Amino acid sequence: MPKVNRRTLEILVGALVLLIGYAFVHTSYSSSKVKTVQGYPLSLRFHKIGTIKDGAEVKVAGVTVGRVAKMSLDRNTYEVVMQITVAPDVKLPKDTKAAITTDGLLGNKYVKVEPGQSKEFLKPGDSIAQTKDAVSIEDLVTKIVQLAVGGDEDEKKPK
Repeated sequence: MPKVNRRTLEILVGALVLLIGYAFVHTSYSSSKVKTVQGYPLSLRFHKIGTIKDGAEVKVAGVTVGRVAKMSLDRNTYEVVMQITVAPDVKLPKDTKAAITTDGLLGNKYVKVEPGQSKEFLKPGDSIAQTKDAVSIEDLVTKIVQLAVGGDEDEKKPK
């Protein structure tokens, strides 16, 4: 095996590190682009959305069927109004539910849609009335600590 001097080895390792860094930055940048979905718009309302972003996936049974188009704050109710776009071939019943959830423990947030049983379907511009807010890791840790210490602090307050 040919002997490689130290300087050549350092140059090769440096080049490899730069190549890996470039691949990481390229992948991060290309996956952060907001992808639009052609389809029909629906509206949802949440009290807390966590770190979900525009362009986040909308999934039914784990399959991506749409994207989050935009989010804004209703200044009267202080709820987040989320607009999503759903693929035109996906017909959702009127009693559909939606929740903000995470792909794994530390994965990306997405909107999980659970179709209902209604015979009537949502039309473009309709709202999904039954929504569940995002749950943060901090909220879960707080609940676990409260349970370990002896219950919910709100229950201990005199009424």
